[in-house]
Amino acid sequence: MASYMDTIRRTMEADYADASDSEKDEAVRDLIQVCSVAAGAIAIQPIPLLDVALVTPIQIALVQGIGRIHGHKLDQKSVLEILTTFGASLVAQNAIMTAVKFVPFAGWAMAMSMAYALTYAIGEVSNEYFRRGRGVPQRDLESMFKRVYREKKAEKQQATEGDATLKDKIEQLNEAKKAGLLTEEEYEKKKADLLSDF
Repeated sequence: MASYMDTIRRTMEADYADASDSEKDEAVRDLIQVCSVAAGAIAIQPIPLLDVALVTPIQIALVQGIGRIHGHKLDQKSVLEILTTFGASLVAQNAIMTAVKFVPFAGWAMAMSMAYALTYAIGEVSNEYFRRGRGVPQRDLESMFKRVYREKKAEKQQATEGDATLKDKIEQLNEAKKAGLLTEEEYEKKKADLLSDF
């Protein structure tokens, strides 16, 4: 999570007025990847209804950051209105993600895949929306959101399918942290390293 917080802070403090298109693209790519991995990491936590409270702020910060890169300053209300335009009902998506956690064994992997894919799709569509001056038809945004979400979800589910070792490694990290063998910083770094391959 430290990498996520550092990336958000850098994005919100940076001045992109004179940045080239390629510099903006690189900043957006980095922000989308870091936020998507952070959302996937949070989905690992076992408490079903906690996802909405933890993942939604990441997604709001992602849209605010992409807006800033493209020269727009947004408050949370504006972000939620934009997400509705995309067809990205955060409450509905996070409710589904919560429900899959009740599926024995595979539930955690499905929740990770969904959180990652949902956040990635929000990032991609936000980038398109701001890059094109906020003049993209709603049906195009909805279509793009659904397509990117399906693609990324399928990619991540395929990557984690049958991969009990990832879950085992994360559980080992949790146990090491509880036993005091890892500091919070070491724990977050090791978890981020594991999830970057996911």
